[in-house]
Amino acid sequence: MKNKLPVVVTLFALALIHSCSKEEESKVAPVINFKTGADYTGNGDTVAVGGRLYFGVQARGNTANITNFTIKKKLSDGTEITMMDTGLNSINLDVDKIFHQNVEDTVDWIFTVMDRDRLSNSLSLRIFKDPDSQFGGIYYHPCIKVGYQSNTEFGHFLDPVSGDVYFEDSATLLQSTMDMLFYYIVDEELPSPVLSSPGEMDNFSVEAKTFYPAIIDWQTRKYTQWDISVDDDPVSAEAFDNCFNDSLLIVSYHVVWGKKKFKWATSGRVIPFLTGDGKLGLIKVINAEHTENGILELALKIQQ
Repeated sequence: MKNKLPVVVTLFALALIHSCSKEEESKVAPVINFKTGADYTGNGDTVAVGGRLYFGVQARGNTANITNFTIKKKLSDGTEITMMDTGLNSINLDVDKIFHQNVEDTVDWIFTVMDRDRLSNSLSLRIFKDPDSQFGGIYYHPCIKVGYQSNTEFGHFLDPVSGDVYFEDSATLLQSTMDMLFYYIVDEELPSPVLSSPGEMDNFSVEAKTFYPAIIDWQTRKYTQWDISVDDDPVSAEAFDNCFNDSLLIVSYHVVWGKKKFKWATSGRVIPFLTGDGKLGLIKVINAEHTENGILELALKIQQ
């Protein structure tokens, strides 16, 4: 009996190792592919600075759900910039994403999915900057006054292209151009003028639909994203004032930091944004009152 015990233990260990090996072999990385079609940006395309980059990606988990999806830019010097990093828990992924061509001559865009077992798969494509690129024109509105939710003198909704401001009833008739709305809250005991959009209510937030309940029944809720990275890397008011084309707009907005609202929009701040139609812009806060019936005075520049 004493001689047989080590043999039994050895056989059990070998069986366990074999079982683990088989289990590992049965795990298969997710598959990923680009969508095709005339609207999508393809490998080797040449795009003018400020031009739209439209990527479509589909992926499917094989033996486990997909839990992470990233999009990165790899520059010619080897620098990698994360443009999107999102978690999920789904067997399938279907994403369409709009970016804009920046000033780099050559960029490799890398799309990666990873599953629950930490198995990953990637695709990449290379985009070239059009050497004949010229920066585009902008619309400039030097002084716009909007009201917060309890203000009855100035409207609360803004069409940033025209610069026109509307109250809720009129904005309801012009839903397709209402890219922005504004309100005031006290957040973390700090006064907080807020820049937002009707699409905020579709992105796990309640303030917009609480202050402006008409948007609940809108058929079109435009979603503008606000770059909160200027908290740490601000755009100067001087740079805003000296911008006469869309060059500053293009380099100021960072997609990965685009959020559904911008809080604490205090006087003197310059805030990059991206509308649902893919137009980049900047808002300079001239004056922000700290009361829910107050006003926000701003200057705005947006791509034509």
